[in-house]
Amino acid sequence: MTDQHIVPAPAFMAAETHRPGDVPAGTPLTSLAHKRSEAGARLLTQHDRDQDAAVSDALTQLALGEAIRRTVRNERGGMISQALRLGATWEQVTTALDTTELAAAEDLRVWAEGQRTLYHQHLAAGANILNGLDEDAYAEVMRQVAFALGRAAVEARDTHAEQAPRLRSAVAAAPMVDTVGELRALLEQLPDEMPLSLDDHHRALPDEPNQVHTVHPSLVATVSGLGSEAESKQPGLMLTQVYVPFPAEPEEQAAVATRDDLPAYGELARAAYYLERGELRAGLKDVAEVLEELAHLVGEVAADFTEHDEEGSTLRVEAKRITHASERIGKLADEVEEIAE
Repeated sequence: MTDQHIVPAPAFMAAETHRPGDVPAGTPLTSLAHKRSEAGARLLTQHDRDQDAAVSDALTQLALGEAIRRTVRNERGGMISQALRLGATWEQVTTALDTTELAAAEDLRVWAEGQRTLYHQHLAAGANILNGLDEDAYAEVMRQVAFALGRAAVEARDTHAEQAPRLRSAVAAAPMVDTVGELRALLEQLPDEMPLSLDDHHRALPDEPNQVHTVHPSLVATVSGLGSEAESKQPGLMLTQVYVPFPAEPEEQAAVATRDDLPAYGELARAAYYLERGELRAGLKDVAEVLEELAHLVGEVAADFTEHDEEGSTLRVEAKRITHASERIGKLADEVEEIAE
């Protein structure tokens, strides 16, 4: 018996449904639509009903509408797979969904991952019926995904090749973004699907006492479809928080913001920056500062929250050891520099 001919269960039709969670798992879409339609008909035709009943029907319409939306959304990947398996093209699928090929391929990928997990769960449990996708079926679906990603990558390369000069000009014209309005103005000039990333570390001029922060946008290369046949690079937007001199002319601040050789602002990240470049004295000095801060956290902050005095005492002893290590590394920094010179 198909879903179209399933008669809604009387218990479900009579039960109060004021939130999506009130819908029993596995309830057919036709039952949801039927109950929602009945609630809507009562609202339109029975004007002399009491207010509580009318409110109940209004809430039922809302809850069932959301339950239908969630059900359809959850089935989207499976429906894409079915359409492709039956011979539909990616153009037809994306037209039916009014979306991009990249978005539809991602829906299919997520669905396939879930179905493969379901298959292996049933397999491990020794189920008589194995639902989901076995490895062969999963590989076939992923070939469809790779095909779509490849097409999207070619289209993106062509599009971005044409747009590259304009994108570079738009980003270069905004070396510092200090307000939401400035960021919005920049984003309006960039494609909606452009990847966005945030720099892991704030940047700053070393040993500059007076600085204020700004946000520096820059174009970076991002990789999509990593490790697949559809792997490709495309431009993305990175936002970096930079500390610039203050007071200073806007041109001077912009010149600092756009530098790509600024070390990180925090001691730990800055230590890595210097040490990876062989700048031992500066790097080890930052390591010593990190250790000193750790000693404070262990010996004062953490120790104050211990339940037993002996635990606090142990933490303070360890903090002193960390402090001694900090002092030794600080001294070693000067000695290493003297040897290097």
